[in-house]
Amino acid sequence: MADQGRARTRRPLRNALLAVLVGLLLVTGSVVALSRTVAERYTAAAVPAADLFGDGNSVSAPPGKLTGPVNLLLVGIDRPTDQPERIPRADTVLVVHIPAGLSRAYLISLPRDLLVDIPAFGVNGHPGGVDRINAAMAYGSRVPGAGKPDPVAGFQLLAATVSARTGIEQFDAGVIVNFAGLERLVDAIGGVRMHIDSDVRSRHRQPDGRLRPSNPDGPGYVGPQAEYRQGEHRLSGWQALDYVRQRESLPDGDYGRQRHQRQLVRALAEQVLTRDLITDPMRLGAVLEATGDAVVVGTRGRSVLDFALGLRQLRADDIVLLDLPGTGVTDPAGEYLGERFTDDADGCFRALRAGTLDQFVLTRPELVNRER
Repeated sequence: MADQGRARTRRPLRNALLAVLVGLLLVTGSVVALSRTVAERYTAAAVPAADLFGDGNSVSAPPGKLTGPVNLLLVGIDRPTDQPERIPRADTVLVVHIPAGLSRAYLISLPRDLLVDIPAFGVNGHPGGVDRINAAMAYGSRVPGAGKPDPVAGFQLLAATVSARTGIEQFDAGVIVNFAGLERLVDAIGGVRMHIDSDVRSRHRQPDGRLRPSNPDGPGYVGPQAEYRQGEHRLSGWQALDYVRQRESLPDGDYGRQRHQRQLVRALAEQVLTRDLITDPMRLGAVLEATGDAVVVGTRGRSVLDFALGLRQLRADDIVLLDLPGTGVTDPAGEYLGERFTDDADGCFRALRAGTLDQFVLTRPELVNRER
């Protein structure tokens, strides 16, 4: 019985840890043995929390048992910890929808160049207007008197922008992922195994991971490039982040990059599920430290453990990656302005709001990214 109890106690913390690692969306196993107090102490110590929606962490339902549907907003920024003055931009915007049964999760990317109506923002007086969606984080982060850009305020404006574009009135939780911290997190769990679906050449990194030097004669970079060949590979932190940030060498450009980012989320989930971190205190400590550097969460008054408990049945295979089609927008002179969604993408969000996304996907199987 003692061994059986120990086996059960490893899973709740792993569930809560996994919920943190990939944006509160994938957990697995039993959560009945470890006390709630102990599990919450671990997650609270590891995960910086903030009011990401600007509403004082109010919730539409009381904390406790999580019921569906659940909508999460996951935003990736590139902001080195030693450059707090850098204005953050949303390089990755992911909507995660978990239908009422809590047995499946859909990952939906919004292109960083998607043209949207950014609302006015009373926090800093931003007047609003049409722009690319990744600019919303930058506009919102400029808080008078703060001394440096504030990603939390930026997330608030970005969340309002995403809500306006998708019709999702309220997100149940949000996560800011700092790419610099995520690189350390991947290394802390021992790397991540990914299926690379097409050959990719890096614009930013050399084969040994060093940054490529700037071109002295013009834009861009010079020197040898890191390459990622089609097939199964285990990637280190810098390789994983470099791979999922490339778009120029992809035949489908930024849409391919979005696909790779969704694949990384699922691959991270699979990696954590196959490594029992609880039995390796040194590695667990490194993972928790890296997690604190990588993410900031806002759970609208719920605890991370509420999400871990509610989503405990999800497995990596329950993650559905959706490729929403879009097309470029140009001005009369042919200059590129950004991207817009097609009718299929808008139909996807209508189905999400109506609770019929499962049925919609059955009628649009071509939108499902089946690459591992």
